[in-house]
Amino acid sequence: MINLEEKWHCKVDEPILQIAIGDVNKNGQNEIIAASKSGGLMILSLTGEVLANKKITEKSSIWNIEVRDIDNDDRNEIILAGLDGLLRVFRSNTSYELEIFWKHQFGASISGFLEYDINNDNLNEIIAYSIDKSLRVLNPLDGSLIWGQLFEDGIGDAIVWQDPSEPNLREVIATGNDGTVRIFKGMNGDLSWFKRFTDKIRCVSLFKSNGNELIVCGGDDKMLHFIEKISHNEIKTIQCQEYVWKCSQFESMKKYNLLVSTYSFDFFDSLINIDDLEFNSKVMCFNQELDIIWEINNVNVETVSHVILKGLKFFIIGTTRGKTQLIEDITGKILAEIKKNSCVNDAKFDLDTKTLITCHDDGSLFAYFLGEI
Repeated sequence: MINLEEKWHCKVDEPILQIAIGDVNKNGQNEIIAASKSGGLMILSLTGEVLANKKITEKSSIWNIEVRDIDNDDRNEIILAGLDGLLRVFRSNTSYELEIFWKHQFGASISGFLEYDINNDNLNEIIAYSIDKSLRVLNPLDGSLIWGQLFEDGIGDAIVWQDPSEPNLREVIATGNDGTVRIFKGMNGDLSWFKRFTDKIRCVSLFKSNGNELIVCGGDDKMLHFIEKISHNEIKTIQCQEYVWKCSQFESMKKYNLLVSTYSFDFFDSLINIDDLEFNSKVMCFNQELDIIWEINNVNVETVSHVILKGLKFFIIGTTRGKTQLIEDITGKILAEIKKNSCVNDAKFDLDTKTLITCHDDGSLFAYFLGEI
């Protein structure tokens, strides 16, 4: 078991939807950046001191934050995206004043973004996708469009594939609410392949299974699909009871495994107390043979991340019921568990200080120190 000691907490009067940890102004210390439902941005120290409060949007949620050096100047930028469809990149000075670096307008809410050198120019482009049906590759220096593609409906997830035999060959694999999985050439955005399913596809991942590279995806058809990357043949499907929500591969014991979570919306309409609901959703871990090696049932996952700490590898899982769980990645053993009264919207871990930060729907932020293992 892992000992988690609560160090501090604070609370605001609206939901905190997303958090990020990083050095925002090159002062040699990581900060916490927390985004609220109405468009506020709070910067805190890892000891809980509020360093700045900013208003970014007018009553429009921010739910994507990254702290990255996108222009290779050895200084991080803050990238924000959310409901109003405006992708914003800020720089912060030592007093935590934010200056806009560039911005790019989408026609609707931004579902997410990646940073990856997709066209071999030694810069990590911003690959952003939106409910406005567009996927766009943007120049990280000024936000200008390099190339874009349209779906028939909004886009929910995207990843980058790199050819193991030709590392300069990269592709974007994206999934849409129109039920399609589409592959675009990284250099120019040309469509190279697509497949249509019967319902919205919410998540996509790559999975290296016994030397065979697979595309794994799923969504509202409640099916998990395994597709060979080279032949594009679907080699396996798994029926789930709920929507396939998240999927991602991770490396453990020099092999790759696959983590998949499903999601239930029952609590939205139910008059039953959420603690009394029996969710059919769960978390599953697959091995190289595509067999389930462990699963946790009756859990609705809102956020998940993988942490490697001095040989210990574990997932941080935040749930709709307010639980934060640390789960050993290869066995599924629950190493630590914290229960609060509000949904966990996000959870991040600072490796340097061994600090876990969680944010909740009731506006709470909690910090925990990971003690002896």
